[in-house]
Amino acid sequence: MKLKAALLWACMIVVQVAGAQSKHQMNDDAIPTNLPLPQAGVNQRPVVGERKVLLVATHWQGSGEIDMQKLYAETASEQPGSIGDYIRQASMGKLTLKWTTLTARIAEPYPGNFNITMQRVMEAAKQQGYDPKLYDYFFIFMREAIGGEAQMPGNRLIVGGSGYGHFIWAHEFGHNLGFNHGKIYTKCRQTNDTVFAPDHCEVINPIPYTKTPTDSGDPVNSGMGLFPANYRWYAGWLDKSQAAVIERSGLYRLGVLGQSGPQLYLINRTGLTPSQIALEFRKPTHYDNFPPTDNRANGVWVRYTTTDRVVTNIQLDATPESATTVDPALQPGKVLKDDTAGITVRVCTTSADGATVAIAINGETSPPCPVIGLPLLPPGIQTPASGAPATPNPVTFQGTSIPGAGITLSYTMSSKNSKSSIETTTADATGVWRITLPSLPPGIFNAGVIQEAGNSTSLINFRWFEVAR
Repeated sequence: MKLKAALLWACMIVVQVAGAQSKHQMNDDAIPTNLPLPQAGVNQRPVVGERKVLLVATHWQGSGEIDMQKLYAETASEQPGSIGDYIRQASMGKLTLKWTTLTARIAEPYPGNFNITMQRVMEAAKQQGYDPKLYDYFFIFMREAIGGEAQMPGNRLIVGGSGYGHFIWAHEFGHNLGFNHGKIYTKCRQTNDTVFAPDHCEVINPIPYTKTPTDSGDPVNSGMGLFPANYRWYAGWLDKSQAAVIERSGLYRLGVLGQSGPQLYLINRTGLTPSQIALEFRKPTHYDNFPPTDNRANGVWVRYTTTDRVVTNIQLDATPESATTVDPALQPGKVLKDDTAGITVRVCTTSADGATVAIAINGETSPPCPVIGLPLLPPGIQTPASGAPATPNPVTFQGTSIPGAGITLSYTMSSKNSKSSIETTTADATGVWRITLPSLPPGIFNAGVIQEAGNSTSLINFRWFEVAR
């Protein structure tokens, strides 16, 4: 039943007028606005911190009763499955919604028009002492509509029906955040383990009320999972240590989306549309409720994306040999080749804590994947510099490595019977790592640093350092 309900999106609403049923066809539930980007030249629209929501459960003339307990459970509650919990999970706590809920009875038929509906309900809220202008978002729920409508971008939306759970709220709120409906590249040409895209693919446009495929990791593209990583970057939920534009060929390590390590890599397709490729790696959650053995939990998700005043994604179906698109992730050993953009993406390995990818840009040859049994090159150490004079506590090590690599630093005092200590961290999305040591006694120490990417470990980079008296 949930799957059936998920397909009942906002392209059709059912209106009750004078006791009769009539249908009103809407061309698009996303209502474009001219809201500019907050900072010119920066393709982000940050929405962070605590934001106040005024939710009005609206009864129009002849309306049935609204189950307020169910409405609360699907919106303002803290329980899994509510849009409040969904946003908290997707934003990793960067955005929380504070709800005020009231009911309003309006003695006229539902008008079937977004702007008129907003005007009437706002007037009803003001009559009860609630000024919508004092809230960051204004949401309406009603029984007369099946589906919803939302400004894109903006701060107003309507959801209707008997309630569908988090996914319709995520769909419409996604429009408010500036996320547009997307598409899917499917039936792409494939030779052995290489998938060629996007020039050699067909395009699917998911349509409500049909059985067309969806991007299951994008509720704005008719899926039910958590927002994709590039949406999160656009909304300000990822920082520069968690997301980066790849500017050179090499190895990169993706962490699990929503956990630790780099969450997003973007590759520019200069002068082309779509303008970027977005890469992410997922594991099952309450919302990404696929099994651990699923294709989506063991490969890299690839989306072609264009970001400006709004974000539009086109998911790549990276397993064109199958008859379905619910297995979109690029699996270990497989390659995406974008000849037009001169980009190659090879998935080397995936594990419980991330994925290692080899990426080539500018038409360069793809770098080799790590070979188990052969060590990686050691990470670089920038500070403390070799031969640097004694420094006071605390001593900070900083260097460069494979972006997203695990870093282990071991150190010991250069005296007899000294025990070694270990500190660990993860390099950020640009390949920079930093470890600050605890307070140490004066003396000379020997340190060694290694990097790990999946099942591969590097040689050791040694460095002597001295703690000042």
